[in-house]
Amino acid sequence: MARGGLRHGLTLGGQVPMVVGGLLAALLVATLASTVVPALGGWLDLDVDGGWRLLEAWRYVTWPFVESPLPGSLFTLLFAGLLLVWLGRQLTAAWGEVGFLRRVLLICAGAGIITALLLAPSGWELRFNGVWPLVNALLVCWGLLYPDQRLSWFGVIEMRGLTVARIIAVGTPAWALLLGPPGLGPLERLAVHLPNLAALLVAWLLVGVGPRRGWRRLTGRWREVRLRRARRRFEVVDPGPRPPREWLN
Repeated sequence: MARGGLRHGLTLGGQVPMVVGGLLAALLVATLASTVVPALGGWLDLDVDGGWRLLEAWRYVTWPFVESPLPGSLFTLLFAGLLLVWLGRQLTAAWGEVGFLRRVLLICAGAGIITALLLAPSGWELRFNGVWPLVNALLVCWGLLYPDQRLSWFGVIEMRGLTVARIIAVGTPAWALLLGPPGLGPLERLAVHLPNLAALLVAWLLVGVGPRRGWRRLTGRWREVRLRRARRRFEVVDPGPRPPREWLN
């Protein structure tokens, strides 16, 4: 009974896949807990100060699920949660629940590791958290998987999935450079938004040039080359007029 109640709660009464409900629950619980106990957020953030915290492996997975303290993060939780529900339904249909969870963890861990490797040698004391890098990366995955599917922004602007992926890929670094913290140079502004950029890179590697797609492209080009070479060895021969058609009774 308790197990059925847990499944019913995580699926929101059967409205979302269980893995999506689990991600929403993790986001809500981690944000609420870090609001009540601020020190807990420090244990879940991605800390790239170059110290021993870089060896705490859980940080590379938990950092996207900690938002700023409530109630300031209420709108972020609302809109990010709605996007996670919508994207989760679409992507679990393509990948399955296990595949969806595996890719979410790869995006979180990959972005965290890239951020730590690039920023730890600089000695900057930076902490990263927030769910938007993960949400944007999943939007890019969706756009690459469903390039012709339509998405309506607030019922006003309608875009194709591939257009959404391109806008996020170009708009994220542009946002970092133009609207980053004042008083910082271009590289420092990109560094502040490095988890966003790294998450987009991992998403593109997983979907845009993933192992299966890369293999299909490679073998497709190889077949095209073989076909062109084979065509050069053949000559077109005119067989002349065809004989009259004879019917067999």
